[in-house]
Amino acid sequence: MFKYGFIFLLSLLAGCSTTYSPEKTDNTTITAIAEDQSGLYVLTADQPSYLFPKAELAPFVQFWQSSLGAKLAHLSSGIQVFPNKEVRVTFYIYIAAHQLSDSEKTALLEGYKFQVFKPDSASFVRHIPALAKALEHTDTLYIRQATMGQGSVVEHLPATHPVITFPAPVQAKVEQMKGSLSTTPNLIESIIWAPFVIPALPLGAISN
Repeated sequence: MFKYGFIFLLSLLAGCSTTYSPEKTDNTTITAIAEDQSGLYVLTADQPSYLFPKAELAPFVQFWQSSLGAKLAHLSSGIQVFPNKEVRVTFYIYIAAHQLSDSEKTALLEGYKFQVFKPDSASFVRHIPALAKALEHTDTLYIRQATMGQGSVVEHLPATHPVITFPAPVQAKVEQMKGSLSTTPNLIESIIWAPFVIPALPLGAISN
């Protein structure tokens, strides 16, 4: 009978999920990425800093410091801060096709997982000055969203040394997220069957 109780517990977990939505939105700028022995820090002008494991943020740092990173046409960011102070940061990277050789295009597509984007006349990117200027010379952008989801808020920044100092502050939207528990049909069904399943478990079944 323990088998059926275990199935019930799995269905209970499967039917319960947490969804998030923005509760408050602010704007800030990212000024640098720095590091110490704990990891890599995303530094902002007027918000707390955000700490990430080096293994997660290092690929973006390495790309920025590469010859391809030097060809960026535009960089922006989105930051999501969750109730438990966990943080997700996404960098939106744009490179104009006319700045790239054929081998560089291949490297972006195959090595860095960029995508080809041909914005139409109504696309929002044409309202970004740097991209509007680039699109005077090409109709194609290479784009990528680089997301890091294992960050945490740091209220008091320790002594660090910079690994990237952005030549111009990177515009970022900061969303303070709120969460709610969602009950799905699986959970409702589990609750209905719970009075019949749980009494059927023999004493000591959990330990067995």
